Amino acid sequence: MRGEELGVYKLKWFFLFIAVCLISCKTAPGMPEEAAPPVQEAAVIQEPEFSITSIAIIRGELVNVTLRVGMKIENPNPFPVTLAAFSYTLYGNGRFWASDSSRDESQDSIAIAAESTEEDDFFLTLNFIDMDRQLLDQFIRLENVHYRFTGSAGLSVEAQGYAGFTSNFDLSGFTQVLDR
Repeated sequence: MRGEELGVYKLKWFFLFIAVCLISCKTAPGMPEEAAPPVQEAAVIQEPEFSITSIAIIRGELVNVTLRVGMKIENPNPFPVTLAAFSYTLYGNGRFWASDSSRDESQDSIAIAAESTEEDDFFLTLNFIDMDRQLLDQFIRLENVHYRFTGSAGLSVEAQGYAGFTSNFDLSGFTQVLDR
């Protein structure tokens, strides 16, 4: 064999060796290849939307009035959430009305199903001693009042792989004072 033929001969054996190595790496026939687990895309958590539906006078005394504030919570997520903690400050006609930093112990948490809306009421006592007389007159006449409702809600998530979260809100608008 001449030098050229010897080089070609070695080159053929080298490629044959590489081909055998690659073929031996393939899974043996009849043995299933391991499939990668399906990748699940995590849903983006959207904050629920809060709105005030009504403010109603439940009981009036000389200077104190008990109010029922109707609140609507819309859950846009594809999984249920539960309102577990709630703190708020409520202003009327630009003046402080009330605040609270937790739900009443006697109240159950509010479960909001996936992509649905729940309504709930909370109660507060308004003292008119430090209020503007104009606001008291609006309540007596059951007129519209301007409100601002700020706070945060602690929400627990009932879907595997998601942690609870806090949603902040700052709402304002007009609502009629109802006598109920």
